[in-house]
Amino acid sequence: MDLFIIRHGQSVGNISEEDMPDCPLTELGRRQAEHVADCLEGAGLTHIVSSPLIRAIETAQPLARRSELPVRVWLEAYEIRNRGPYRGPKSEELERLFAGILLEDEMDAEGWFYAGDETPERGHERAQRFIGRLRREFPGDERVALFAHGGFNRYLLRAAIGLDHNSGVRFAESNGSIYWISFKERETVVEYAGLPRPLFG
Repeated sequence: MDLFIIRHGQSVGNISEEDMPDCPLTELGRRQAEHVADCLEGAGLTHIVSSPLIRAIETAQPLARRSELPVRVWLEAYEIRNRGPYRGPKSEELERLFAGILLEDEMDAEGWFYAGDETPERGHERAQRFIGRLRREFPGDERVALFAHGGFNRYLLRAAIGLDHNSGVRFAESNGSIYWISFKERETVVEYAGLPRPLFG
């Protein structure tokens, strides 16, 4: 499997001092989303997966349109949160905002929920489970774009290459950055890391 891990474009919360756990993109964030699509539209993607948070699903939209692929929403891709609990939109509201998304995990009737105050250990365990799920569901030559978040992406990257949660290795992630990881039979290869640039074509 080739996995493209993408941080969402700039969100309203990125430029606010308020706690805004689920907010839309700014105008710059929407341009960054288009730029991500520019970089990956020739990648031969087979699947697009997203966090349930609005800023991630919104970032995925341009690439989904160009690739003619649905955005598959997996609840476990939500951002690491070191504040209190948050309840996200109901499934009907997400489907109204983003036509054609596939809500692949069971959602509470009152909206999806996460408790917050996630420790580094728990975040790392979630990332390990998530990488395991990706590899089970998309084996072989599948090519998957995952739209998620700066905090959770760092845990995903550590889990993907076998680092512990307290590793001193850090990954720089600006809004719209892309990490391309190839899971091969005997090795895992980091193919590209950094700000988006045209990768195909």
